[in-house]
Amino acid sequence: MKRYLPNCHATVLLACLSAPLFLCGCSSINVVETWNKPAVAGHQYRKLMIVGIGHDEGIRAEAENILVEELRRGGVTAVASHTLVKEIDSAERDDIVTAVRSVGADGVLTIRPIARGNTNVTQGGKSGGIYGTATNVGGSPLAGTRTYDRATLQATLYDSATTGLVWSATIATYDAGRAARVSRDLAHFFLKKLRQDGFLEHEIRQ
Repeated sequence: MKRYLPNCHATVLLACLSAPLFLCGCSSINVVETWNKPAVAGHQYRKLMIVGIGHDEGIRAEAENILVEELRRGGVTAVASHTLVKEIDSAERDDIVTAVRSVGADGVLTIRPIARGNTNVTQGGKSGGIYGTATNVGGSPLAGTRTYDRATLQATLYDSATTGLVWSATIATYDAGRAARVSRDLAHFFLKKLRQDGFLEHEIRQ
């Protein structure tokens, strides 16, 4: 496994949660580890579909929209899946495949919770899932985000043509109740790390 060091020490991170991000320079996320498939490292994706899995639909839409906007600011084209697939929990395989193909996305970036606090998130899965969406059954595990701060997320990048997993990251946050802030920090991490690992083109400065 590749290790990716967090932006600041955990104790400093906790101290910064109540301060604006631009003042303390700290992130609301702590990257535990990342992985990529060596055989495909260096393949650059030009358009991503962003999929929030296992989220309350309102939080899903907010998070996807922020991720898309922040990625766009960083020079990456992305599409929010909620604009095409309204209810991810009940989506069929064909719904997702059709959505991905309709916008010409060559990569699918998913974000889902795998734990909150010290409790693992149980998600039953269903047959016919694609791009990791087989894990989206079992309710909305982040529906009560305002009642806790700590969560562990998994981000995964899939090749849309092969449906194969090419990159993943395990990410902890101590600010789960603030979906907007976490989403912005996730976008900044994706821009930096996916470029570093060769999956996105480097931004062209004017």
